[in-house]
Order: sequence, then structure tokens, then C-alpha cells
Amino acid sequence: MIRRDRSSVRCGTALLVGLALAGCGDAESIFTEGRIEQRCNEAIPICNSQASCVLQDDQFLRDDFPGGKVFMIQTQSEETTVFARFLLLEPRASGTELFVRVHTDACGSYEEGRTTDRDLIEFAGDDSIIEYELFIEGRGDHLVEIFSDMSSDFLFRFDPE
Repeated sequence: MIRRDRSSVRCGTALLVGLALAGCGDAESIFTEGRIEQRCNEAIPICNSQASCVLQDDQFLRDDFPGGKVFMIQTQSEETTVFARFLLLEPRASGTELFVRVHTDACGSYEEGRTTDRDLIEFAGDDSIIEYELFIEGRGDHLVEIFSDMSSDFLFRFDPE
């Protein structure tokens, strides 16, 4: 089952950028909020695929597009809402597709946030943040896939609600 896309820009991200502009830190350090960088250089079997790491909610990823990344997150309850957040760093060329897909613990279905047919750098706005709200079913390990055709370094984090 694929649920419909959900995309939102939250006031909290605007506040983070506002603090950065006010001299309270740069956008990158505010976005990571004291989290630890996860290097993601492992090979963990999940859902007939391989995840490069387990990303905890006190960690973040640093990588670059174009291309994709596959990793895992873990949930503690049967139904969890998470916010998947990207901070674009030094965008070089805009693309028109970005998605984050989180599979259920049984790997039979997924929840997806997707933006297509839009200039992604423009879509990220002045704060350079793109956010998706995802509703995940099942407790345990979840395969996560992210992909974009834009050319940009980025930070990624997820925040369970």
C-alpha cells in the first residue's frame, strides 16, 4: 500500500534559520542540533537489500546528490509519525525529483514523501530545507531510501513525533 504524499514546511525550520541569521549559529549547526554524524559505511541486510547504517534520531547523515542512499531507522511503536528533513548545502544544479521512502517493518509496503516536476532549490526556499511528514507502521527496523536528481551536498535527519 502506498499512501499519498505529505509535504509540509514547519515553522520550526524557519525559526532555526532565523536564529542562524541572527548570529546564534550557522544553519548547519542549528539543523544538526548537537547530533552526531553517522558515516554509514556498513552493509546491513534488510528487505532483500543492504542498508549502509542504522540512523538513530540523535544522528544525521551528510552526503550528496545526485543519486541515492539506503539506510535503516528503528521505531518503538506500532504507528509512528516522523519528519524527514533535508538541509541543502551548496546546491550546484537543481533537479526535479526528490523522494524519501520508508518501508514497513515487514517490507511489504512503504510510506513515501515525494516532490516531482518542481525546481528543488526553489522548493527548498530561503532556508534550504525540505521536509516530509511520514506515517510509519510497524515496530522495529525500517528500510529507508532517499533519491534525488539534483546536484547538491545535503544533511539529512529524521525526527519522530
